[in-house]
Amino acid sequence: MTKGTLPFWNTQLTIEERLRDVMNDLSLDEKISLLSTSQSEIPRLGIGEYHVGGEAAHGVVDRKGGKTTVFPQPIGLSSTWNRKLLREVGDVIGDEARIFYELNDKKTGLTLWAPTIDMERDPRWGRTEEAYGEDPYLTGQLSTELIKGMQGDDQFYIKLVAAPKHFYGNNNEYGREYTSNSIDPRNRREYYLKAFEPAFKEGKALSMMTAYNGVNGIPSMQINELRDIVRKEWEMDGFIVSDGGALTLNVEQYRYYDNYAEALADSLKKGIDCFVDRKELVEQAAYDALEKKLISVEDINQAIRNMLKVRFRLGHFDLDSTKNPYYHVDLNKMSSEEHAEVCLKATKESIVLLKNENKTLPLHEEKTKKVAVIGPTANVIYRDWYTGYSKYQITPMQGLRSRLKNADIHYVSGHDQIALKSLKTNKYVTVSDQNLIKVNSPVIGLHETFEIEEWGWNSNLLKNMAGNKYISQIEKKETFEANNEEAFGWFVKEKIHFQPISKNEQIYHLSGWNGQPLSVSNQDELIMSDQAELFEKKVLTSGIEEAVKLAKSSDVAIVFVGNNPMLNGREIEDRPDIILPERQQQLVEAVYEANPNTIVVVIGSYPFALDWIDKKIPAILYSSHGSQMLGEGVASILYGDESPSGRLSMTWYKDITQLPSLFDYDIIKGNRTYMYFDEEVLYPFGHGLSYTTFEYSSIQVSSQKIKDGEEIKLSLDIENTGEFTASEVIQIYATVQGSKVKRPKKLLVNFDKVVLLPSQKQRVDFTIKAEQLSFWDVDNDDYCFESGTCILSVGPSSNESRLSKRITMEGKELSYRSLTTVTKAENYNDYHDVYLSKGVQNLNCVTNSGNGWICFKNVQISKESGTIQIQASVDGRSGKVSVMFDHLDSEVIAVGDIVSNDSNQWNHIDLPFVTSKGVHDVYIFLEGAVSITTVQIF
Repeated sequence: MTKGTLPFWNTQLTIEERLRDVMNDLSLDEKISLLSTSQSEIPRLGIGEYHVGGEAAHGVVDRKGGKTTVFPQPIGLSSTWNRKLLREVGDVIGDEARIFYELNDKKTGLTLWAPTIDMERDPRWGRTEEAYGEDPYLTGQLSTELIKGMQGDDQFYIKLVAAPKHFYGNNNEYGREYTSNSIDPRNRREYYLKAFEPAFKEGKALSMMTAYNGVNGIPSMQINELRDIVRKEWEMDGFIVSDGGALTLNVEQYRYYDNYAEALADSLKKGIDCFVDRKELVEQAAYDALEKKLISVEDINQAIRNMLKVRFRLGHFDLDSTKNPYYHVDLNKMSSEEHAEVCLKATKESIVLLKNENKTLPLHEEKTKKVAVIGPTANVIYRDWYTGYSKYQITPMQGLRSRLKNADIHYVSGHDQIALKSLKTNKYVTVSDQNLIKVNSPVIGLHETFEIEEWGWNSNLLKNMAGNKYISQIEKKETFEANNEEAFGWFVKEKIHFQPISKNEQIYHLSGWNGQPLSVSNQDELIMSDQAELFEKKVLTSGIEEAVKLAKSSDVAIVFVGNNPMLNGREIEDRPDIILPERQQQLVEAVYEANPNTIVVVIGSYPFALDWIDKKIPAILYSSHGSQMLGEGVASILYGDESPSGRLSMTWYKDITQLPSLFDYDIIKGNRTYMYFDEEVLYPFGHGLSYTTFEYSSIQVSSQKIKDGEEIKLSLDIENTGEFTASEVIQIYATVQGSKVKRPKKLLVNFDKVVLLPSQKQRVDFTIKAEQLSFWDVDNDDYCFESGTCILSVGPSSNESRLSKRITMEGKELSYRSLTTVTKAENYNDYHDVYLSKGVQNLNCVTNSGNGWICFKNVQISKESGTIQIQASVDGRSGKVSVMFDHLDSEVIAVGDIVSNDSNQWNHIDLPFVTSKGVHDVYIFLEGAVSITTVQIF
């Protein structure tokens, strides 16, 4: 057979006809060769080799160093609050993915893993930079528009396949490969899944990646939600992939299954179509699973069919390519100036003005003839793990110099320059002619001088001043070299720890990136060893003193602080705190004391606690990392070429004490995010200032009442009452009053970004759907539109309401619940010291973690005596279940022992009780290693 003679190459046929033909043509071995991301060539059918995967979080990433357009990190893109702009960004990414595909012999590049839709309930999460904030509506809206741009608007062909990730409940790095996160039905439906839903129902995303972590005791690649919600409920019509190496981790880290065959079989049946793991491991696991009859050929057929359906829509099997509008993209578009302009627009709109006391900003060129540019993020564009290689980068320092042609601009990093002397050899650490790190110099010169970057929490980088290269452990060796221009890698081997021996002397033990001590070898090399030796740190030049000196002689001091995206908060590493690194805090304080006309620009991957800075510094800006146009964007905002229009997509807290455990995924009970948090914050969700002022007026709604399934229109006038052309982000929040359950204090239900000239007034219209005001009713396992009152508040942030309207919600009247039918234990109304895990019969179970309890509220008890039947099990030990009505300290009305058994068998325990008829709160107390799946009263 030759390519094109088989029916599946015929574009005149329907996709179903083509799929049917190719599936009939493929042998079982050939189908199995397509199960991993390294999909084999099938020469006899003309099918080419193809590799699924790649990154595009904020631009296409060519790991070989090919140039692409690099946008702000997703946390920055989310600060734009601009749906249309996100679609433009997605369109650029889609175009460049097509070009990347062409440049790579059409073997990879069209099935990229983005966007990240994980909900950012906690700013300590190491991957905060990758996602779109803490609100599911904002995240869903912006990521969906990005997906539409990436995939294109053709009815059949797809420009680039988007893969929203990581599904779901993925918000901690520590233990992510083997821990499970407990997420109850309301949190699941109202928060974590709500963010993903639009990507498939509206954006029509054709792929998805699962998370490493487990959800309620089950690894994410095997959860029922893949099949029951993503496939059936949301009608996702593409293929699902596991996270990288997750099949291996399922066995070796999570230990959910003992072998790969069982892990693969379960994953296939639950909905995984493509495994991001070693090709030979995946294929052997498939053969083993077939041999053991864990799966059928039809299970493999379904997975391959899902994958090939998408490849057809990419145009992989078209003999006639003229129908595909994305078949050829102008190669000159790659990293073009046209794309850079979109990047610049996104950069400017992502910058948030956090504070602007006495109109300190914008700066005026005629008043700032001498400018001090200071700080560790002032003259560099840092890459994160998912940043590509841009054709050029404009640092803040470069942007300011380009903007201020006639100003006298000087820069200091604020880093100290040091020398390190071994107290054992009395010689200095130096860089040899071969760039090796030796400890054999008797004097201090340029080769013995290192700039130390102190990024906090003992994460330090050392750059040798002779060659401006970082010290790094040599791969697979115990020795070090100075050859790296940046600190970058899955393991950051440039990281050096300093453990002080004395408070009064600069004497330290040193250790490498993995904590292993450093010492001096017999060949005078700096090496990793088992024995810690003493080193003296000599400060040759104080970076803070240099910064103070410059600030004193300048009209304005602009201090750039933040984080290095490869340290203290990144994939595999959660943040230990939310404050600035101590060194940077000291730098800001010293510069401000030297020159009160100090501005702070935070360039970071996540929110920071800036309490002192907010109280003292008159003006503060925030930008994410990443953008190749960062410097031009920052300079433009600082000097008023454009008014800032970014708004925060996450709450900025005052300090870490305002946050519960990183592993607490219950935002409702834990009072997380702007929706439930009830303390004073540093900067609220949606916050962002402007150089102009806006007046809100004339609010109207299309109806004073709303019923389930309906929508109402809300309109208002917005007027620019200042002197700058500027954008305002109009935010609509809903507050449901008088609910039977705990509801958000405020909930974002719509927003729009409007550009207005000075004195311009515009009428703006919004739509609010009744479903947005619903909650997940655990009594009925469905969304519930409840009767009550809703306040719709309009303003520039979540804590500032300019206008409001009260509407009546005509829905269900909730009174009491019944437990007379079998009720899932996870459908409690309240709980304490329990977590959700894997139960039996596809049910989650409630498991005791202390002396815990669950409560079912407002339960109708229709007779004075009855039986509470509980399906329960214990894990190797005996346990007890007790029942109380109405109060935690009331009399126990029923109690039962659960006897240990070796098989962890699930049994129904009958607990007779006597009480008064009426409505009661039912408390079920757990003692010992007890788990329960269902409750029923009869």
